[in-house]
Amino acid sequence: MFKIKIHRKAAKEIMRLPTSIRERILDTIRNMKSNPFSGDVKPIRGLQGVFRKRVGDYRIAFAIDFENKIIVILRVGHRKSFYK
Repeated sequence: MFKIKIHRKAAKEIMRLPTSIRERILDTIRNMKSNPFSGDVKPIRGLQGVFRKRVGDYRIAFAIDFENKIIVILRVGHRKSFYK
């Protein structure tokens, strides 16, 4: 089991989302505790050790500290503005 830490910027982005999408994102983050690589997960090009997970039209950027078993949620956003 991994621990989840949400960066302050990601927390603000999550709180700005519509309620239904926010719940989907939070459920996905909770499910990442047992297996962070389940579902549509790909590395982000140009950023070493940073991955993105797809949740509908939204993306969750995260990094993993395997030694301490910690997942850090770095960013959450719509796919159109996610990589800008």
